[in-house]
Amino acid sequence: MDSVQITLNAENKGIVDMLRSLLMQMRGVSNVSVSTTGDFDITATPAYQESMDDIANGRVHHAANAKDMFAQILG
Repeated sequence: MDSVQITLNAENKGIVDMLRSLLMQMRGVSNVSVSTTGDFDITATPAYQESMDDIANGRVHHAANAKDMFAQILG
């Protein structure tokens, strides 16, 4: 019989035990394994690097509030 592997990324570590318990109760589920990747470093992501590049090159605009933002956008 063919098997299928499902990968689930959960930010809330508190739900992992509940999910493991629920999955093991399902017919056909033979194994549920959990691994952690350690602390997530946002500064290593491409999106963060791009954001820092935007700031360094002046591609970020500031507004005091929503009214000010729309005044800057619409003139």
